[in-house]
Amino acid sequence: MIELILEDYLASLKEKDELDAVFPELLKLDGYLVKSLPKTGERQYGVDLLAEKEGEVYLYVIKQGNLTRTNWDSGENAVRQSIEEIFDVYLKLMLDSRYKNIHKNIVFVTNGIISDSVRPNWEMYKSTKENENVTVTSVLLPDLVKMVKEQGFNESLFDKGKRSELRKCLYYLDESDYKLDFFENIINQYFEEISNMKSNIKIKRLFSSLNMMFGLVNHNAIEKKRYRISIKFSEYVLMKMWQYLKKQNKFEDEELMMWLNKFIKVYIYSNEKYIDNLTTFSESSEGIPIYNPVEYRLLCFEILGNLCTYGIFLKTTDFYKYFNLKHSSRDVMNLLVNLMNNNYGFYYPVYDNDGIEVSLLFYFALLERGNEAVEILLEQYTSHIYTNIINKKYPVLERQYSIAMEVEFGEINYAERYSASYLWGVIYEWAILMEKENLRTQIINFDFIVNITIQNWNAFSVEESKLYNKNEVHGQGYTDILNDCEVLEIQKLILDRTKNVDFNRFSFIEYSLPVIGLMVSKKYRIPIIPNYWRREFIK
Repeated sequence: MIELILEDYLASLKEKDELDAVFPELLKLDGYLVKSLPKTGERQYGVDLLAEKEGEVYLYVIKQGNLTRTNWDSGENAVRQSIEEIFDVYLKLMLDSRYKNIHKNIVFVTNGIISDSVRPNWEMYKSTKENENVTVTSVLLPDLVKMVKEQGFNESLFDKGKRSELRKCLYYLDESDYKLDFFENIINQYFEEISNMKSNIKIKRLFSSLNMMFGLVNHNAIEKKRYRISIKFSEYVLMKMWQYLKKQNKFEDEELMMWLNKFIKVYIYSNEKYIDNLTTFSESSEGIPIYNPVEYRLLCFEILGNLCTYGIFLKTTDFYKYFNLKHSSRDVMNLLVNLMNNNYGFYYPVYDNDGIEVSLLFYFALLERGNEAVEILLEQYTSHIYTNIINKKYPVLERQYSIAMEVEFGEINYAERYSASYLWGVIYEWAILMEKENLRTQIINFDFIVNITIQNWNAFSVEESKLYNKNEVHGQGYTDILNDCEVLEIQKLILDRTKNVDFNRFSFIEYSLPVIGLMVSKKYRIPIIPNYWRREFIK
């Protein structure tokens, strides 16, 4: 099965930015020294890639798909034309002088095969061009599959047990309640071995193998249109990569930053596919399909979290300078507004810790559209959540689907359990920050608020390392109780400049990738560190 999965994955790669990105990594794993990589927009005179191994130089011509009569000898991008340019120009004028007297290998690489109709032409052409100093060969799809199996997997943790996990990771992609356990196990073990590895060469090989495995799994998710799963894959890899960088204190390492940027590129691609897919539903008056009211609201809040996280990523980084981005943060906000206008489920959180997504929305709106947009959202969410509670549909404290269903259909009296709330702590804080005194007074005077604890969570930078570990994360941070505090006291609490100074010591703030902290909160269901937005008001 692995061979078939690999073959399908490799065969689907496009030439630009896919096949020509994977193939150099395979060469590195096999001991080649890759000297030059494909460069878009530059005349290459037939050579897409140059590498060395064991005293010989290799000049690669990389093409996508089967070699047929059409692309063999038709047009300026034909295979024959590319190889002719190597002989006529590259070998004579462009090749570094130190390679003049060593054996040269011109290699045609494709993620397809050579069709029977053109194979005689290929074999005859090779025999006429080869001499004692130059060999012409090919690397075809079966060869690529073999390279991945022998090189990529051998340098990773892909023993029989891990291959079994990979098969399960891919096999269950069609399941509606897909679990990330198998994928996360593989990623965790990659980084465990990378962390324990002393040899830089072997670390590079492990990262190459990790990148290929990640590409393989993510490709299958995209092909099956499981875009939200693809986002979860990429977010988890980015979190574990950042955890590794922090633990090793290697934020200045150029090689590791290269890998980080590769993983970020996958995150961007996954989100762009996700956004394109959601656009189909965004302007429909029928909205997102409803299976049952709880599932519907859960899906709305998952969409809310994904879009806000990506929108904040676009708004707080400058990756638009380096990647050709399809969507801007404004596009993401416009999409979200259309979705919210046509789907009531965005306004009714199922769980109390859906306050995480509400926090993300308010923060994204503040960055993208300013205070007025937040004021409107604040009024809307207060009204909608209050109405639901009056109808005995409380945001459930336990993140348990069965309890949420019982509350939805009035099968239990949840008022007796509703003892504390993070969600109302978020709304109450924003009401104070936006100086909405009437709304603040209204909230604190709600009948049910009198009997519950309004919580406000925060964390110190010294705890950061533990925030990446699911077994430790929920024991970190501290909680302030807002019920009994005067307004001025709460203002002083939330606009404390010393806490903002400490917030700047988090590695994802210090090294300018704040979205990592948001991903951690979404993944492990811990509140967003409030200084993300508090610092905007302190400014």
